[in-house]
Amino acid sequence: MRDTSSKCCCQPLLDEFQCSKFSLEHAQPADFCRSQWQRGDRSFIWLIYRWLLVAFFAGGVIGSLVNSFTGGKWFIYLTDWGFTLCLFACAYSAVVATIYFIKPSYFASSSWALKIYWGSHFTTTVLAMMITLVFWVALYPSMSDGPVGLYNLWAHAFNSVCMMFDCFMVAFPTRLMHFIYPLIAGLLYGLFSLIYFWAGALAIALFTSFWTGSDRVWPLAAFVVALCWPCSSA
Repeated sequence: MRDTSSKCCCQPLLDEFQCSKFSLEHAQPADFCRSQWQRGDRSFIWLIYRWLLVAFFAGGVIGSLVNSFTGGKWFIYLTDWGFTLCLFACAYSAVVATIYFIKPSYFASSSWALKIYWGSHFTTTVLAMMITLVFWVALYPSMSDGPVGLYNLWAHAFNSVCMMFDCFMVAFPTRLMHFIYPLIAGLLYGLFSLIYFWAGALAIALFTSFWTGSDRVWPLAAFVVALCWPCSSA
């Protein structure tokens, strides 16, 4: 006779679609400070990994600023927003891991520091995946023939590879209902794009000149991408 007390195999997935899953509450604060693969509460190897990731993204952001600042227009491009968020999320996580390594009991389960880390890490990962997807699927095929270039690999491939790899390394869970956070970030970028355009800018670019050549994209495209961001996290 069938055991009616056993849960459906899809129950863990169904449990994700609850209003409580929008929350950034988590009962185990140590999950945000260590790897799911490490042995013991603290790991010096994990600490080194976290700071190496910071150095990687810091090198990319600094190099991009030096080569493509162009009078401050560097700040309007979605690619640069995404890479900067990667640096922020990784630097934040490195600081959290360092504090935990020194004093494991420092963070409480309701700590806002851990909530910010969780939300920013998920948002950054989704954004990195979206930038990679749009560039290689929609934009790169229309670009002129030639070598891919280190910048394109760095900003449009390594970002999502590193963030996805990090998702498999961290110990905290991924919540489907956290799609709301990258959606908010996308809408903020769309709003920024509209304000930039309405303020009298000569042209509004959704992505860097490496993406669109001499063509420019209307601000409405920013909202289209903003609404698509959370889909890449599903």
